Amino acid sequence: MPTIASQFNALDTQSWIATSYLLTSTVFQPFFGRVSDLFGSKAMLIVSIILFEFGSLMTATAQNFVWLCCARAVADQNYRLVPIRDRGRYTGVLYARYALANVLGPSNEKILGGIFTKDVTWRWCFYINLPIGAVAMAIIFFLLHKIPDRPKKGVTMADIDIGGIAILSVSVVSLLLALSWGGVTVPWSSRQVIALLAVGGGLIPIFILYEIRVPKLPVIPLSMFRYRNVISATVNYFFIHASVYGLAVYIPTYYQLVKFDSQLISGLELLSYVLPISFSSVVVGILISRTGWVRPWLWIGGMINLVGTGLCILFDGDFAKGPEFAILIITGLGMGFVYQSNTVAAQSQVNRSELASVTTMTLWSKSLGGIISLSIQASIIQNVVSNRILANPLSAPYVNAVESIANLHQAPPAVRAIIREAYGAAFSKMMIMTTAFVAFGWIASLGMGRVALPKKQKKDVNGSIQEKNAAPVIELTRMGSSQHNSDNASSSEKALSQR
Repeated sequence: MPTIASQFNALDTQSWIATSYLLTSTVFQPFFGRVSDLFGSKAMLIVSIILFEFGSLMTATAQNFVWLCCARAVADQNYRLVPIRDRGRYTGVLYARYALANVLGPSNEKILGGIFTKDVTWRWCFYINLPIGAVAMAIIFFLLHKIPDRPKKGVTMADIDIGGIAILSVSVVSLLLALSWGGVTVPWSSRQVIALLAVGGGLIPIFILYEIRVPKLPVIPLSMFRYRNVISATVNYFFIHASVYGLAVYIPTYYQLVKFDSQLISGLELLSYVLPISFSSVVVGILISRTGWVRPWLWIGGMINLVGTGLCILFDGDFAKGPEFAILIITGLGMGFVYQSNTVAAQSQVNRSELASVTTMTLWSKSLGGIISLSIQASIIQNVVSNRILANPLSAPYVNAVESIANLHQAPPAVRAIIREAYGAAFSKMMIMTTAFVAFGWIASLGMGRVALPKKQKKDVNGSIQEKNAAPVIELTRMGSSQHNSDNASSSEKALSQR
């Protein structure tokens, strides 16, 4: 990401590459969930891949930074059927798959992406998505037949909550722009920032009232918030993703600007964070499946993640790489535990008819938390770096050098040392804010109610599968969550929701 941003002299605003992608994901995630009720899951999955392919093509051909961010805003999902007791095991594999692809894949600052950027061109990080997406669509269309593809009866286009989506979009975009511009582009006291905060904040109660009174199928059904586990999981996801997105975006930049590593090496160094997420996701999935326990893993993982994130404050440029990698490993191990148990806890308490809505809400809270936290983190980084560079007469003339890694390398050694120190200090201060977010998330997880999962399946004398307290079969979505439920009996869910 820092390498691509540098190509457009926009290193200081690189967070917008990720933010633009998260923004459209946040806004349209509930929309796609509702539209899939109308046209079927399989059809919408293929449509989402086509949109992703188009976005990848536009990104690969981008001629300026605005074009790049807009193209990144065009894009994603995937589904699978699993009983609730074994969901942890399967989602563990899916989390591991996502985490490994996130580092090994073609995106810039990943291993394959680093090779493309170094030896070919960064544009191939996105061109390569085209044949991969074509193969994926062929597999889905011709081979994937078990995916639920029946439109929901009684749902028409008139039932899609366009008004709610519009209000939500304006609110999120307004808050995002205010947090991104405040103190960086314009002062916090400027009319632009105040107006954006007023619009974004003012639309929140309007959105809530609208969702309660107007739509037949609200984009965010507020009725599901009567479950304490849903509230706890949603708030937890919102705050802990400050750590996930902050480290994923800024760790490669930290190692390139502070440690002077190449984009390929910085991608390899990110493995120390992502591989532990993969490992612990699989482990906790197995533990949940075998023991039926959820809360202990959630709380233990949350505390490990909090400690690791707090230790990242030590990353100021003078800290040795060995201890840094150890800290990232600790943080990743904790995050893998939280990912798994948080989603399962929320889903286990609700009725069958609300499973899709709860899953959409947890996914949505991840994206929203990522957007808000990335905006604040970018503001901290830019403010600290600029102020420190301008405070030194030697480096002040080079304040614009932070727009490109190439410009930094061309600066005199003394200036590079000042900029290196400035970015190290900025990263450390950013992690203070990130640690506070993660702490709020862990506190929210303490409100999680007791979770009792059904016992494992057993075969009867005829070889058919029976499951005591049979739970519903639901779908797993992107990064191991579930999107739609099947038509199994719901009596056990009602019992579980009372425990």
